[in-house]
Amino acid sequence: MTSASRFSLFLVLAFGLLLQACGPDQSDTPDAQTETRSPEAEQDEALRAAFEAADWPHEASDLPADDDVRYGVLDNGMRYAILVNDTPTDAAALRLIFDAGSLAEADHQRGLAHFIEHMAFNGTTNVPEGEMVPLLERYGLAFGPDTNAFTGRDVVGYQLALPSTDDQIVETGLFLLRETASEMTFDPEAIDRERGIVLSEERFRNTPVRRFFNAYYEFLYPETLIAERDAIGTTDVIENAQAEAFADYYDNYYTPERALLVVAGDVDPDAIEAKIRDGFDYSVPGLDVDHVASFASWEQPDDARGDPDIGIVPPVTDASFGYFYDPEVFTLISVDVIEPGAGDVDTIANRQRALRVRLGNAIVQRRLQSLINSGNSPLVQANLSYTSDFDLARRANLLAVSSPENWAEGLGVVEQELRRALEHGFTQAELNEQMANLHTALRDSAEQAGTRDSASLADSFWQAWQSGDVFTTPAYDLQWFETYRGDITVEAVEAAFREVWTQSPPQVYVAANQEVDAPEETVRQAWQASAGTEVEPPAETGDMAFAYTEFGEPGEVVSRDRIEDLGVDQLVFDNGVRLNVKTTDFEDNAIRVRVEFGAGDLTPQPVPAAGTILGAVFGGAGLEAHSRDELQRILAGRSVGYGLNVSEDSFVFSETTTPTDFELQMQVMTAFMTAPGWRADGLNQFRAIAEEIRRGMNAQAVQVATNRVARMLRSGDPRWGFPTESEIAGFSMEAGREFLLPALESAPVEITVVGDITTEEVVSVIARTFGALPERESDWPAYDENRDVEFPAATETPEVVRFNGQDYQAMANVYWPTDDGMDIRRARVLTLMRAVYDLKATDRFREQEGATYSAIVSSTQSDVFEDYGYLWVGLDVESREIDRMYEIADELAAELAAGDISEDEMLRARQPILESIEEARETNPWWLRVLSRAQREPDRLDEIRSMMEDYRTIGADEIAEAAARYLQPDRAFRVTILPRSGESAGDRPEGAGR
Repeated sequence: MTSASRFSLFLVLAFGLLLQACGPDQSDTPDAQTETRSPEAEQDEALRAAFEAADWPHEASDLPADDDVRYGVLDNGMRYAILVNDTPTDAAALRLIFDAGSLAEADHQRGLAHFIEHMAFNGTTNVPEGEMVPLLERYGLAFGPDTNAFTGRDVVGYQLALPSTDDQIVETGLFLLRETASEMTFDPEAIDRERGIVLSEERFRNTPVRRFFNAYYEFLYPETLIAERDAIGTTDVIENAQAEAFADYYDNYYTPERALLVVAGDVDPDAIEAKIRDGFDYSVPGLDVDHVASFASWEQPDDARGDPDIGIVPPVTDASFGYFYDPEVFTLISVDVIEPGAGDVDTIANRQRALRVRLGNAIVQRRLQSLINSGNSPLVQANLSYTSDFDLARRANLLAVSSPENWAEGLGVVEQELRRALEHGFTQAELNEQMANLHTALRDSAEQAGTRDSASLADSFWQAWQSGDVFTTPAYDLQWFETYRGDITVEAVEAAFREVWTQSPPQVYVAANQEVDAPEETVRQAWQASAGTEVEPPAETGDMAFAYTEFGEPGEVVSRDRIEDLGVDQLVFDNGVRLNVKTTDFEDNAIRVRVEFGAGDLTPQPVPAAGTILGAVFGGAGLEAHSRDELQRILAGRSVGYGLNVSEDSFVFSETTTPTDFELQMQVMTAFMTAPGWRADGLNQFRAIAEEIRRGMNAQAVQVATNRVARMLRSGDPRWGFPTESEIAGFSMEAGREFLLPALESAPVEITVVGDITTEEVVSVIARTFGALPERESDWPAYDENRDVEFPAATETPEVVRFNGQDYQAMANVYWPTDDGMDIRRARVLTLMRAVYDLKATDRFREQEGATYSAIVSSTQSDVFEDYGYLWVGLDVESREIDRMYEIADELAAELAAGDISEDEMLRARQPILESIEEARETNPWWLRVLSRAQREPDRLDEIRSMMEDYRTIGADEIAEAAARYLQPDRAFRVTILPRSGESAGDRPEGAGR
């Protein structure tokens, strides 16, 4: 089980968003015309009925539930679960989930399931409009990260992250969820005020990926409501629906029998259960409330509607071929095999079957990845899955991303690899690799279960419930796998794979940015042409051993210092390698490692954007002795990763591993330091996907702001933003070698290790790996000539950048130059200034104006480039609102500069920062970040010590002074991002690119 290279970060843009909506699941379909039913079918029907009648899935299953969960069901039908968990300490996660979503809407309600989610924050019986979010902010919950909600086709959920489990805060969270459950008021004027925000969210989410999936669902399931019940709904309903339509949905689907309340955290379960069942006395300044009604008092309506009729999926008798055209869509290939019927219930036997299918899919996915790793495949990513869709059908799915001009060839690769598996099956070596990966994942999950994050635990629980799955423990999952794995044979996996992939003829769908004549027939011909090609059996692969385990005489520690107040050991080896170690118990059986060396993007670059490109392709080049594909086989079943990050002023290897695999992880990192492969495989793969990524970035205004505008903010410096087509074409692995090799060979190295390991264990391993390398330089060039980054001059009229969005999509962006982060107190003043501005921006742009779904307020202060920093206010709005948004942004800045900052605003801005720091201090990623380079930059340690005190003592006067200095209208650089429609020749800034 490995990870590799920054390339994966770019692939998230091109592929990761797609997987959430593409899943599959299948088994035997009984003949609908047959009157005689088999005993097996009757048994399956009886078991399914038992699951439907049970309050919890484990009551009908032979799988054991996690008995550390306190399960409860109230007389009104509401379920609740309490999970005691102390990661992080003195904190809790609350979830209120409803088993209904946009599929339950009537035609005149399309979008109201989601709109109602918004209205939960806009007035209930005991909480006036506009008071819920400020109330939570005063207790340290930030709007968005800690206070949020979501809507899907079959679920609505509300989530609160409580920074403390003090009674007042826990009771506030339960009170607000109790209000959400049955006390929304749907004031017509409040609805009208919220319409603009929901329309803004529709505008923001109108992306090529969303349009693709709606068309894709229509292709797969034309006799259902799935495609037209996209959660965001229609603009006509959003603009015109009246309060009665809201209340109708709310009264019928926000019911106790559909609800699940989850409380996970450092809580007393008896006390929580009593509050749920009995209610509690409660008071808070500003609200006329003295008691919170119990969830048991919430009445289940006698006439609430049942599950909606969302259509049917008839038996699939013929192969179908479809084509989706959108100028900005990724090039996607999807192959589905569909079996009508509900998903399997969660039992031991069905988990065994699902595991066999999963392993078969993983083997085919690995074969496709091997082709992709070569850098010569028309595909750039592929994923196989098997799931149930809305209890209508089970679906085996292969979803791939292809280079645009080679989709037909990519479709051929997909067809042939599926057919190769069906005709020739799998090898024992392939199965062993996937079994090893799965065993490691289950083992790590079991060993780390004691420090699972409460929010993740709460989400895992409700997702299992909503899917009808038993919430088993990671320890049981591991034990079950180890008991069953002896029965998993190549033949059994082949049979399971064939079963789900031959249930019905394939449904083949291609999405591309090219218009094609007779598109469906073109896809059909490409598929059939490939089907006529003979496929050979898979080649057997032999075992390989990792070639890099010896690096010379182990190093000796020549200095050692203990920093008691921070619990950190600092050591230096005789070759100059520096080491920082912090032993923690924040994550059981997990170790985080960061190796920093050289000067990163400050290093002279032989070609433009060399750092960005090399960071994306370095891991794909493998090692001298092993290609990337070979490394995946060698490291199967090991918690080891590799790849390079090129930061502003250092090169970085950073991975997470386990105590068992810590030495191998360090051997792999040392091998990449001493023997990188410099193959072009990763570069070829990056070139194949780059245009897809670039097109995706140009389809959303916010992506344009974070990528193309990033260069404009540095006066065109190619070290920022996604590389242009010419920059990628001009890069070679030889240029990468020229850029990086000197640092690999001799730059100072500083290693930081944080986690479940002792200092002595770390020292022993580092001595045999990095400590055994030849002596490193004691100093490294500062490259001062590359430290000049120029913020652009203020604009009298905004610069205009065009993107490939819809006619009504636009974005106003204000960038005020501030300062660097080298004066830490000043940097924290700017951070708190950002938080206060953010409160004002949310209130004005979102709540008062209804102009934007979410105002972006972000502060950047460089600790590398002197005097460089800025405050960014980004507003996704309709194009006709652009000028007014700039005026309001200046008004808010003037308020800050004039000292118009209330004590309440200071509290609501400060408290979430303090709470987030308290929580972060109990996480390994935070300590890894703040301790990295602590020997090279010892002031970092004092910055850790002063953090809380600074944020507690910064006053409104300091913020006002900073705002008066920095946030003046005539200092701002403004960028308006508009759709290409209506573009004139003179309004695109020179060098903006496509």
